[in-house]
Amino acid sequence: MSYGLKIRAYRLGDEIQILRLFRQSYGRDLDRKVWFWRFQDNPAGQGIIYLGWDKDTLAAHYGVSAVVMRISGWDWLTGLSGTTMTHPDYRGQGLFPKLARKTYDQMRQAGMAMVWGFPNTQSHRGFVRDLEWVDIYEIPTLRLALPGHRLLPVPPPTNILELQWFDGRFDQLWEQVRDDYRIIAKRDRDYLQWRYVKNPVTEYHILAYVDGDDVMGYAVYKRYREELQIVDILTRPDIEIGLTLISRLVQIGLEQSLSSVGLWLNVSHPLHRALERLGFYNDRPVIYFGGLSLQSHLQETEIYDFRNWYLTMGDSDVF
Repeated sequence: MSYGLKIRAYRLGDEIQILRLFRQSYGRDLDRKVWFWRFQDNPAGQGIIYLGWDKDTLAAHYGVSAVVMRISGWDWLTGLSGTTMTHPDYRGQGLFPKLARKTYDQMRQAGMAMVWGFPNTQSHRGFVRDLEWVDIYEIPTLRLALPGHRLLPVPPPTNILELQWFDGRFDQLWEQVRDDYRIIAKRDRDYLQWRYVKNPVTEYHILAYVDGDDVMGYAVYKRYREELQIVDILTRPDIEIGLTLISRLVQIGLEQSLSSVGLWLNVSHPLHRALERLGFYNDRPVIYFGGLSLQSHLQETEIYDFRNWYLTMGDSDVF
């Protein structure tokens, strides 16, 4: 135990010690490319990180990555909480809330709207008890078991295309749908390209529903073990577009002999109810989702109501 702990913001070069602390905390390596991709090369801006030092030893780390969020028709910069770490020799000293409060103070000064994220079972209690986070929801996995299942009753049309990247048509789609939701991460071309195409370690696939020169909707998916995960989906307000995209994804899962198709989708979304009729059901894992407003003029009754949120797996830093 050390009594001379120093807390300060991240400086260029600290990532060497941060990656070492990740190994000490979680018993596995964090790819340097992944860290730079999320916290430095993010199109929404650099992350905010605070570190606790005992001389030359990095004892603790807390950081948020930048996310532009559309809230009630306005773009706000927010912070996705992630990568909470404390060296085994320094646990139990209250370093996590100290670093988080420093981070939130800087976020407030920068005019950022809120911090939000998906605490695991180890950190959830600390976020709520020590940092006054509000539990917004516990997100289940909406899942379809594939063995013995037939193709969904929406035939995949010829205008479902698999793409290699996101082009300018996705900016047009975002402009058309962005205010269909009260709270949604900005899904323009730059964000989508960064999140799914430039990801340094995970391979994603893109399906687009195309009508002439227009993209009417898209789905991003990946294979995880024996499941096809629909990591992101966004369409114009026509339920048949979403059903058609998911029909094609179910077909891909059957072709690959996978066990299931899984996604996140707000229970208030019309597509959720349509998928329930087709055999999708709520299943494990169930993920904590919460946050904290950092600006007094934001309507807390709005941001703490999950019915206002559009979230997919891709909004998390895990999938």
